[in-house]
Amino acid sequence: MSENVLQFASFESFVSPTFWHKLSELKLDHDRLSDTKRSISGYYINRRAAGCLLEVDYTAYNSTLQCPKFSYPAVGTIYNKNTIEEFKELDKLKLLADEGKELLSDIASDAIAKNPSLLARFFILSFADLKNHSYYYWFAFPCPLMPTLRLQNEVIKLKELPQMTKFKEALLSWPSEEQNFFLLYTNRNDEVQARSLSSLKLEDVDHYYFCFADPSEYEHPAWVMRNYVAYLIHKNPLFVGKTLKFLGLRFNQQLEVDNSLIWHVQQTEPCDWSDMKFVGWELNQKKKMGPRMVNMRDSMDSAKLAENSMNLNLKLMKWRLVPDLDLEKIAQTKCLLFGAGTLGCGVARNLLSWGFKTITIMDSGKVSYCNPVRQSLYTHADAAAGNLMKATTAAKRLKEINPNAETKGYVIQIPMPGHTIGESLIEQTKQDLSLIEEQVQAHDVIFLLTDSRESRWLPTLLGAVHQKIVINSALGFDSYMVMRHGSTRYSIRNHKFEDIEGLKCIVGNQLGCYFCNDVTAPGNSLKDRTLDQQCTVTRPGVSNIAASYAVELLVSLLQHPQGDLAAAYYAQNRQESVGKIPEGMLGIVPHSIRGLLWNYENILPATQKFAQCIACSEPILSAFRKERHAFLFKTFETAKYLEDLTGISEFKRLNSEIIDFDDAEFEMSDSDE
Repeated sequence: MSENVLQFASFESFVSPTFWHKLSELKLDHDRLSDTKRSISGYYINRRAAGCLLEVDYTAYNSTLQCPKFSYPAVGTIYNKNTIEEFKELDKLKLLADEGKELLSDIASDAIAKNPSLLARFFILSFADLKNHSYYYWFAFPCPLMPTLRLQNEVIKLKELPQMTKFKEALLSWPSEEQNFFLLYTNRNDEVQARSLSSLKLEDVDHYYFCFADPSEYEHPAWVMRNYVAYLIHKNPLFVGKTLKFLGLRFNQQLEVDNSLIWHVQQTEPCDWSDMKFVGWELNQKKKMGPRMVNMRDSMDSAKLAENSMNLNLKLMKWRLVPDLDLEKIAQTKCLLFGAGTLGCGVARNLLSWGFKTITIMDSGKVSYCNPVRQSLYTHADAAAGNLMKATTAAKRLKEINPNAETKGYVIQIPMPGHTIGESLIEQTKQDLSLIEEQVQAHDVIFLLTDSRESRWLPTLLGAVHQKIVINSALGFDSYMVMRHGSTRYSIRNHKFEDIEGLKCIVGNQLGCYFCNDVTAPGNSLKDRTLDQQCTVTRPGVSNIAASYAVELLVSLLQHPQGDLAAAYYAQNRQESVGKIPEGMLGIVPHSIRGLLWNYENILPATQKFAQCIACSEPILSAFRKERHAFLFKTFETAKYLEDLTGISEFKRLNSEIIDFDDAEFEMSDSDE
């Protein structure tokens, strides 16, 4: 009889990259600053076992684990810490002891009989460095440190048993998903029956084979058998001193169990459960006691890696600062930019920074040598090429910055009021008009970023007709203006707006557009201009400020409960103290922002819709809906048509009349009444 000490094959962790990807997602989107432990699951396989592996992948976080075929579940926990210091300084022995005590608690109750998978226990201590895509982790497989088990016989294979055929029949009768831990009972007639752990009786110990799914490829049984022994000894202390027979099920490629191993073991010393120690920390790659580290940068798809990295700052906002920030709404909002110059480049870059995914650009210009220093999407090489168009080059560059963005560029001339269309260009202009309107309809937000007033008229009109959010930005030498156009959408809900002393409130669908403050139609501002008038001459920082404000205004509007119907408040008298302006999630949502670098001051004026506006008033919108292109060509022929249609012409006539008074026509009274 051999008195050899039984050795066990320690579990080896095998972590799929998808496990870390899912952990990153959960940490950013759900756990955030919480480091509360999370229940997870793993699995092990006893078919053609290689090593003694316990595997985890993205399914580990599911509430119900669906194990791969021929595998069995393991019950686990992950402790993901917020900092590397917390990961290092945590009391590892105490953590192992706490997990071990939970195992003993399950053993002492009826939990194991109901769910034998609880015997296959593990936990992970981790720290996810999401900025560098590095993951520090340490697996442990907690197990009571019990007295030595000794082999009472040579290890034999199942096929060496005389009643092997009956064993195999009994195994086939037992559900495969329940073969992780169960019993085989042999009676005096050599009949074999498969039974659950709950049917275990002390007096029948000599008739039992304690069966388990064995993922070990070695002669030693897998680590799970240690907890199996602990369970049996704890439930039946009189098993101490008795020989117990364990059958480790091992399937080959053909699903045959002939080479499964049988160990006859005996524990001669009782256990002190009240002062039990625990073991189970996994060795690292150097076979030393310590954690492991994996960097997922090389194994991740570069586009996915870029997306995760770019979204990191946005998702971190939700941890402390803005928990209710709706990033999905931002990502799904489609933006159309008219103009790919200084403002267009700045707005496009800021949109990417906020996580907007769909950006379309319309512009007719080419990249010139003067562009790259101020227009951030172009390079000297683009200018040197001589024939690269801004719209397509900007779209390409945005895609290079974020491969996951959907970007398009259209080289197109925006038809403008007062800019007559020649006979040879009529068909092309009609095609351009159709494309522009098609793109306006396909997007949610329109940015007006062109370098002339009249080029903003058509997008303003189309934005009003199709009820789009319109953000407008314009530059002076040391000044800038950013505004949102009033919505043409009407809500069936009655939003309540606060009355605040000293502040006037204008609801979102009563706010004016870029042209509402004008009493004249836009003319041809591109004729007869000197060089300094042909270029956008501004202090370099002005465009960056205005572009940033334009995007921030949009994001604030998208996150506001009323959206584009959000009211704008402004002070009626700047000298008087006023109440606090109501805020949305990201602060106030003004109608317009006007700034001046001369004194570094911003003001936030708001204006109402102008009933005779040449871009968004009802006469204009009705005429467009009725006549479509015919109406537009009338405005291209002469901008005065817009003034006549809205009644501005008459207003201007009355305003310009000079009334002469003859003093003789008036009697001056000298009475002292």
